[in-house]
Amino acid sequence: MVKNRCYDADCEEEICYNPKHYNYICFDPECDEIHCKNSKHYDKQLLRDYQKNTDLSSYSHRKEINYDDGEIHLCVCPDCDDGHEHNHEHNHQEHEENSACDCHNHDHDDVNLSICGCPDCEDSSDDEELLAEGKSLIANKPIQIIVASGICFVIGYILGLLSFNSALVTLVFMLGALIAGYEIAILAYKSLVNRHTVGPAMLMCVACVASFVIGHPEEGAAVTFLYYIAEFLEDYAEYRAKRSIKSLVEIAPETARVKVGEFEELKNVDNVNIGEIIIVKSGDKVPLDGEVVLGSSSINQASITGESVPVFKEVGDEVFSGTVNEDGYLEVIVTKKAKDSVISKIVNLVKMSQLNRSETETLVEKIAKYYTPVMIITAICVALIPSFVFGQNLTDWVYKALSLLVISCPCAFLISTPVGMVSTITSATKNGVLIKGSSYVEEMRNVKAVIFDKTGTLTEGKLILSDVKVLDGNFSKEDIIRIAASLENHSSHPIAQPIVDYAKMNDIELNEVNDFRNVPGKGIVASVGGEQYYAANESLIGDSLFDISKDEINKYVVEGKTIVFVGNSRNVLAIITVSDKIRSSASQVITELKEEGIRTVMLTGDNKIAANSVASEIGIDYVYSNLMPEDKLNILDSIRNKFGDVAMVGDGINDAPALARANIGIAMGAAGSDVAIETADVALMQDDISKLPYLFSLSHKTMGIIKQNITVSIVVKLLCVVLAILGIITLMMSVGFGDLGLTMLVILNSFRIGMVKDPLF
Repeated sequence: MVKNRCYDADCEEEICYNPKHYNYICFDPECDEIHCKNSKHYDKQLLRDYQKNTDLSSYSHRKEINYDDGEIHLCVCPDCDDGHEHNHEHNHQEHEENSACDCHNHDHDDVNLSICGCPDCEDSSDDEELLAEGKSLIANKPIQIIVASGICFVIGYILGLLSFNSALVTLVFMLGALIAGYEIAILAYKSLVNRHTVGPAMLMCVACVASFVIGHPEEGAAVTFLYYIAEFLEDYAEYRAKRSIKSLVEIAPETARVKVGEFEELKNVDNVNIGEIIIVKSGDKVPLDGEVVLGSSSINQASITGESVPVFKEVGDEVFSGTVNEDGYLEVIVTKKAKDSVISKIVNLVKMSQLNRSETETLVEKIAKYYTPVMIITAICVALIPSFVFGQNLTDWVYKALSLLVISCPCAFLISTPVGMVSTITSATKNGVLIKGSSYVEEMRNVKAVIFDKTGTLTEGKLILSDVKVLDGNFSKEDIIRIAASLENHSSHPIAQPIVDYAKMNDIELNEVNDFRNVPGKGIVASVGGEQYYAANESLIGDSLFDISKDEINKYVVEGKTIVFVGNSRNVLAIITVSDKIRSSASQVITELKEEGIRTVMLTGDNKIAANSVASEIGIDYVYSNLMPEDKLNILDSIRNKFGDVAMVGDGINDAPALARANIGIAMGAAGSDVAIETADVALMQDDISKLPYLFSLSHKTMGIIKQNITVSIVVKLLCVVLAILGIITLMMSVGFGDLGLTMLVILNSFRIGMVKDPLF
């Protein structure tokens, strides 16, 4: 048998290094060439030595997930506020007395996350719902405070213009300041007493009181009024984030119709056991994960996969909790408890994503820790140096210093990143893409190459038997199918199933098999009726004397079909081919990724020509074939050496090691695979790669908006500092532009992330 050394079916070279024929990337990490013609660089030992001498553990993201923990809390005690694991011991008595820490008092019905990381927000323990459902807007306490304080401020300002008694005007302004400033003062007290930290609320209190002392009551009232509005907007952004996560919880119904004999009984989903039959009528939500045992219907799976096109389900098909039965009657056998359902795991992972913070978020928080003290020192210098050193008016410079104190509030700067990240993760989840942390949102923009597993990723993964060519006249087609199916019936390889299914559909009885032996990456050998047979690929029989022409093989492989040789110890008896349909969206997905400058690579265990046929049809840049299972991990490291950060897209089962090693592991069909959810950094809930362009587009859009937020926050703050020192802007303008205006701008800009759409739909 003639072996092909390259991807060109007509190439006669024994060893070919023609770049047009040979798509391998050399293994030498020191070589700058991609298509290298140095044959020594294709020795895998070079890569093994690199892997042995290099610490690659930093690339491994896999973490064990405890789904029994129904709530993820960010402890805000001084020892734990960085969100990482520690080996320290808590002073539990002091720790529990601190009302700011709730890490030992979990409320499993709430979603505890903090958008702004300033001391005031971390110390806030107000669990009252921000905007109560079912109430008019004015019935909510925050709105009432804003309206009341605003009315007092307007009345005081009008009285001042009408030259009323200054004491009366001051009293009205003071009332407005007290209404808005009461809760601000409480936050300031908690920050100072509980954490021994001067937070933004304390700065506002100082600025407010000092304004009244130096004869600017209108400025003091404006500071508390505008700052309260800014805090309300931050709380509202956080409220929206929490509601986004809570909305996932509310997708699944709380009760299920359980079939009991000829009747049905309504039970809480937590009390329904595995193996019980539940009834799902037209228009109902599926209450629990299970398998259809009676009936057929169209199911809207948008809540899980993000795809609103209904999917037809019949007996034997899997259904998921929270999906909607649109038209038919179904009886479903429960396969998972409520806490183990796919939607429950999605909710937990979205909550856990708040712990996995990006480098940008961490950097912003570190800068903010130094920014506020620097601004306080600057304000003190502005207040004292001009007055005591240069003899200028103390009141004027104290007023300017107060403007600096107001400007030093870091809240708008702190929320510039997390509000965008939360918007991204929750928006992606609703579109059927589960991102397990903001660090992966940030990393995705750095990906230079995407590696695809072929079967089940670029193809549909539903193999069918295409051809049976008998080469030995002593055997019939039925004999060949019986032998092949008897062998493959003991194999777990994807190619085995279509052969076995074909035998069953044609009522071909299988023979008993003895001495079964699996040769990894090559095929299977066993005894059938006392004679040894094999079902294998070219690599198992390639060194034998069996005379099969290259043209005979290429006739099938150029069509993208996979060949299974069936033979005995004397001869090749037949050629069986199986084929897998390429996904309809694969070509467009690859095109869009390449337009973004991302290289594409395909990995497969198929032979070179068959692999190249698929890769050429959909436009893949590089293809690796004839791979053993362990080769994928090695090749991933080689690709990263050549191109930079890589993303691996696979099914999450056979590809688990490579998914964990890639900079970004993206699992397919996570709705049906626990392994995919646990291993990958990103999970495509729908068994389709059509979400990939959306995913990368979302990452770039998010990081672009976050850069805008950070840049605008810094520029506006610096501008306000300069204008405050020059006396051009008032205290009211400082808090209006430097805090309230910035906060509103950052939040509204971050909400644009939710407008990113799937480019394929």
